[in-house]
Amino acid sequence: MLAVQNVSRTFNNGKAGFQNVTFSMTEGEIIGVLGTSGSGKSTLLRVLSGLDEEYEGSFTLSNRKVGMMFQEPRLMPWLSVQDNICFGIQSVAEQKLAKDLLELVGLNGFERHYPKDLSGGMAQRTAIARSLITEPDVLLLDEPFSALDAFTKMQLQDLLLSIWRRRKTTMVLVTHDIDEALYLCDRIFILRGQPGELYAEITINQKKPRLRGDVGLAEKKAEILSLLNLYNEIKENGK
Repeated sequence: MLAVQNVSRTFNNGKAGFQNVTFSMTEGEIIGVLGTSGSGKSTLLRVLSGLDEEYEGSFTLSNRKVGMMFQEPRLMPWLSVQDNICFGIQSVAEQKLAKDLLELVGLNGFERHYPKDLSGGMAQRTAIARSLITEPDVLLLDEPFSALDAFTKMQLQDLLLSIWRRRKTTMVLVTHDIDEALYLCDRIFILRGQPGELYAEITINQKKPRLRGDVGLAEKKAEILSLLNLYNEIKENGK
């Protein structure tokens, strides 16, 4: 589905990016990308999406159909929910798909509402539906729930899993939330450094959906904190 070979993206202005990243993923996998600020997580997504073409190395992506979801909904305030989802869509089949997506993300009855009338969670549901309207092979998610409260975040994480179960969409999720990555992902890539390098890969064997309080996930979390050099900091700050 996706194969990345020695891809690097660094900047002349001193801004860190990432370097020598190599990985592959299979259809239907959910990959998480974790790392501290400045390790190039979002830059990697921009390269994979085609938004940034100034990279070195190579990657292949089946059919090149990619959906992208950002940290904020980026809805057009003058358009209704349905029109935001359908923006730029012409075919009758895609118009029908928009109605199916409204049901999938739980927005039936809100088709004619405008962004100003939506909660943060509803706005992100709209953004999820919009990112799926082209039926992408790979959905790239750049910290899509980071601005939401804890309960709304958990609801949308479950929604994402519901979409995955129905569509088997391949996903790459950038997040700062270790618990989120452990709950959603099949594998987690750890980026470290500035520019970031692929430092470690964590495989999560538990079937989805998972229990949020699972002991095995807690052990994986401790491992990830250690890999990110955060475990000792937490212990010291707790003294």
